[in-house]
Amino acid sequence: MNPILTLAPIPKLESFDSYLFIGPHPDDIEVGAGGLVSKLVSAGKRVTFLIVTDGGSGSSDPNADINQVVETRSLEVQQSATLLGVSEVYELGLPDGGEYLEIEAAKKIARIILEENPDVIVAPDPKLPSEVHPDHLKTGSAAQTAMLMAAYPLMARRNHIPTDVAHFRDRTIAFYYTHRANSWVELSDVDLVKRSASIRAHASQFQTEETLMQILGYLQMRGKQMGARIGKEEAEGYFVMAPVHQHSFPEINEAM
Repeated sequence: MNPILTLAPIPKLESFDSYLFIGPHPDDIEVGAGGLVSKLVSAGKRVTFLIVTDGGSGSSDPNADINQVVETRSLEVQQSATLLGVSEVYELGLPDGGEYLEIEAAKKIARIILEENPDVIVAPDPKLPSEVHPDHLKTGSAAQTAMLMAAYPLMARRNHIPTDVAHFRDRTIAFYYTHRANSWVELSDVDLVKRSASIRAHASQFQTEETLMQILGYLQMRGKQMGARIGKEEAEGYFVMAPVHQHSFPEINEAM
């Protein structure tokens, strides 16, 4: 590890009090970070979900009623959040796979950050080289921008975000769906069971047992690889940046 990081260490992801998990679609948080959600809730932390798109493209049936798909997926994420013990679910309702501007998503996310005042923002990694889905890419980038808008009141004002709240501050950010993990979170058997149950709640996305078992099998294999990094049975990996790492601090990329 670069010795500079001893002066600005990566924070322990579980050491905060409140977390905002941001998902491009209704099932992404559970797949990408469901174990961490379970672990945090079990530890008494406040965990909130923010879903950026309406999930309306989440069907392979070309004749499906988009409004019905949206309604189904909204119910599924609410059921999943209940299973995990999540405190609140926000849904921005932007068109899944449709046309919307990243900056507009960032403004909406910033408003919720200022309202919820989380210590940590957890979002998909917008730098994942293999990612091609525009919602994943835009959500990760929008989360970063929103975090800055929620740190600097003049930046918020320039983007027409109300500034009459006292929650402007720097925050830690953690990325899931990442190839550059620098932090690993051990998962208990309870966490694994809850993660699986929360994924099962998204029945419209895993319509056959074979499809479901494929994703659960992948997560198990990945979890064992992540766990080996810290000498544990299973874990999830995240790329974490404290405020000091978020601007002109290239050494954070050497901590993987």
